[in-house]
Amino acid sequence: MVRPRPRSLLALGAFLPLAASAPLGAQRPGRFAGPERLVVGLEYAVLDNARLVRSMAATFAETGLPGMKHYVEAVSWGEMQKGPDRPIDFRTMDLFVREYQAQGFTELTLSLKPHSPWGSRDVSRLRSTNASPKPEYREHFRAWVHDVVERYDGDGQRDMPGLRWPVRFVEIGNEFSSYEPEPVEEYLETLAIAYQAAHAAFADVRVGHAAFLITPVDLAHRDPDGYAQVWEETRRVDTHHGLDDLRAVLDRPDLFDFVNLHNLGSPYEIEHMMRWVHYEMDLRGWVKPVVISDTTPTSYIAWGPATTCEGPNLGLITSPATEADRCRIAAFFRRLVDRDPEALAWARGFVAADHVQRAIIAAEQGVRLINLAFVDDLGFATFKAFQAGAGLAAWGGALRISHFTGRVQERYPAYYALGQLMAVLGDYRSVERVDGAAAAARVYRVDGEAGPVWVAWLEPGRALLPEDDAPSEVVRLQIDAPEVQIEATITRLGQSEPQISTKATQGGWIEMVLTPTPVFLRPVNRE
Repeated sequence: MVRPRPRSLLALGAFLPLAASAPLGAQRPGRFAGPERLVVGLEYAVLDNARLVRSMAATFAETGLPGMKHYVEAVSWGEMQKGPDRPIDFRTMDLFVREYQAQGFTELTLSLKPHSPWGSRDVSRLRSTNASPKPEYREHFRAWVHDVVERYDGDGQRDMPGLRWPVRFVEIGNEFSSYEPEPVEEYLETLAIAYQAAHAAFADVRVGHAAFLITPVDLAHRDPDGYAQVWEETRRVDTHHGLDDLRAVLDRPDLFDFVNLHNLGSPYEIEHMMRWVHYEMDLRGWVKPVVISDTTPTSYIAWGPATTCEGPNLGLITSPATEADRCRIAAFFRRLVDRDPEALAWARGFVAADHVQRAIIAAEQGVRLINLAFVDDLGFATFKAFQAGAGLAAWGGALRISHFTGRVQERYPAYYALGQLMAVLGDYRSVERVDGAAAAARVYRVDGEAGPVWVAWLEPGRALLPEDDAPSEVVRLQIDAPEVQIEATITRLGQSEPQISTKATQGGWIEMVLTPTPVFLRPVNRE
């Protein structure tokens, strides 16, 4: 997908006096997901200056998130080491790790992008065709990976001053697509160097390959024998790596510790991708955890213009939208780029609901870590000239924040929805989908320390836009308690507290109306 990165970095020099870690007394307790449970994170933590990083870390700590992923290009190989005889500059990566750990984020994702104008075979700021290290600089690349992992491994040797917890999750390359365009054989050589270097530094590091880009390939309801045909028939703008290349990576489980995916379609895409991953693992006789290191809100359209339905090189329609929706989707995106208040408010609510749905599905599917999108909007992708080429993803931000002062200017519904989500997933033990409700109903039972919570919504099965009446359906759920507290996901601009109501059950059953907005159902046992 065309996913423009956050704003380019500002000079750090003027802000370095602010870069010192928060005093020990000001540090927050760590937030832990628990053994083998989903780590919910956010992306991309922007690293423009220390004041901004500190403000964002403190603000997002209030949501209860344990995870965070950084803006990738800011700490690529070439950014951290300007030449073969130059030392590695850890200041920007230290800024990320230090300030987010100070605010209690225990599971950070490091994306080690092997792009270097001097060290890679063919990399420049405008165009990169091969990011693998030149043979004469492979040892430099090995040393970079080793020293980064060593600095954040928590063993007390050469660690970043003030490191609170080891950084365990590391990916080699941001995405197996135009971001890592080299032939698969050369990428595997790069991955082998990085894997060995990382584990030489830290035995417990978890290394992932560059994440697989599967969207817009729709793996839903496909016989496994038909996967190759689906890939062949799907129109893809980014064709650098097809199914054969993905399988070539999976043929080398000795080079990675987790399967790394990008979920750039709808939340339900996770189920189809997980079915495919388990199929591929079963064929090869090994099992590894699955991480979704990068996501976008359901975008409807991407990889090209979305504000028109006529002309060449139009954007790709993605599920649940169909080609029949293209013109009305274009009309909606014209309203968005024109900053129509009603369209913007609707988009903010849609993204909030999408965050909850995506994380709950990932937890139920056994995903180990997911980074939801985004900390703030995708900058210029919201401008009219970009023609909404990233779809709704461009408006996926949880905050509006000044990149110069670091001041939080607005908290969007997604920010508050993250807090609601983590109140449920912060200490959960299991997530199971409940059978027996209406066919379109999504009902999940989340068991945690404080007892069970049900999360429920209606899957519309089609593209919804502001002019559509939200579908609804009456369902009956078994919740053995006299009353049930019903808390709706926050979706309205300006809303910071959820709407909460209670409803009596009948014989342990509750009848209620579900819509695409998730609700949290908690049993109430009054004594």
